[in-house]
Amino acid sequence: MYSATVLLKINSFLPMSGVWGEGPSIQAYIAPPKDISPGPEPASPIFTTKTKKSGQSIVINVPNAYPGRVQLIYQLPDPRYVLLGLAFRGPNGGVGRVEFRDVALIRDPFGSQMTVTDSCDPNFDNVDFQYVILVQEVATGNIGLIDPDVETEDDDN
Repeated sequence: MYSATVLLKINSFLPMSGVWGEGPSIQAYIAPPKDISPGPEPASPIFTTKTKKSGQSIVINVPNAYPGRVQLIYQLPDPRYVLLGLAFRGPNGGVGRVEFRDVALIRDPFGSQMTVTDSCDPNFDNVDFQYVILVQEVATGNIGLIDPDVETEDDDN
């Protein structure tokens, strides 16, 4: 199975208004995915981004007829916040539950991690899903979202 980690760093937490796209977004840095797949390196990269310094737009390209799945492991190593999940929106409607059936959370006092599994269903080749990452601030209980479509500053960390 192909896998990559994606490091998240929150620069400024903003509670959400309750409507996707109509409220403030958390200002966060999303690192480019780091391939941690076992085995030999494929001929061309599985995980790419539109810019080298940011993972705001992650593209997954598996070899033709690949029968497996792909995992993105989002890591938020900041004890002030916990990951709650994701919300997907397809370009023609839908919420991505066929393509992204498995989302698993691991949380502890030091941070949290969320694993999203892409089913690599051929019916979704060349489909650009929009998504937001839901985050809760531990001190206040407020919920916010990281919207990768909202440009944030690049971070060298």
